[in-house]
Amino acid sequence: MSISLRRSWDVGTARPPARRAGLVIGLAQIPLRPLLRLLTRPSWEGRENLPENGGIIACGNHLGPLDALSYGHLLQASGIAPRFLAKEAMFRVPGLGLLLRHARQIPVLRGTSRGGGALDAARAALGRGELLMVFPEGTYTRDPDLWPMRARYGAARLALETGAPLLPIASWGGRALWPVGSPLPRPRPGRRLQVRVGEPFTVSHLEGESTQQAAIRSTEELMARITALLGEIRDEQPPAVPHDGRTDTHRPEVGRPQPGYRPVRQR
Repeated sequence: MSISLRRSWDVGTARPPARRAGLVIGLAQIPLRPLLRLLTRPSWEGRENLPENGGIIACGNHLGPLDALSYGHLLQASGIAPRFLAKEAMFRVPGLGLLLRHARQIPVLRGTSRGGGALDAARAALGRGELLMVFPEGTYTRDPDLWPMRARYGAARLALETGAPLLPIASWGGRALWPVGSPLPRPRPGRRLQVRVGEPFTVSHLEGESTQQAAIRSTEELMARITALLGEIRDEQPPAVPHDGRTDTHRPEVGRPQPGYRPVRQR
């Protein structure tokens, strides 16, 4: 077995310790990876931008329930353990929560006094040289045309604090393959999932800039890069101003559309 294949499947000592997936992911990948290839026909570009070592914060757009599996598939197949910052509610689902914890995923508790625990765990993971996968938007995009919307500042703050680079990634096709609200994926002939990985970049404070100002500016740059990657995949011009999900009532994660909302048909 070649070194690249052993690294992909995390066999023996082919990966450095910080890139090892562990027992839960190692077992889960045996049925999941062939199934995902069959269902999604993934197309990956820019894999050379995925680092073989060192702490880094990967950030992707968020279209629907397939995203975690598709990004995880890309990372694991590229020799990198997928470590997600995920909503704490997922960890309270019987069975799933236990698996997520044993897979060393990190729960995020928003708006609570325990929210700092996720940041502590994220800092520790980056300090060990791991890759963290983050959805900066915090939820499925509420943009009617499915472009990335305004994001939260957590990933940028973490990058500013730790010095870890940000890695933009864009995905397209996931919502067509697994519509929001559907309990199961709905693959069809001709549909495929496309992912493009951009170049990593570092962020820092400008002279006289507060941490909040630096986080806002860095987040805008991050989302602009993700949106540009998505524009390349879709071969379309992104909007000049990102959608602000706080200004409407569209909640795709709970199935409540805003007035006049029109779904987009993904290619």
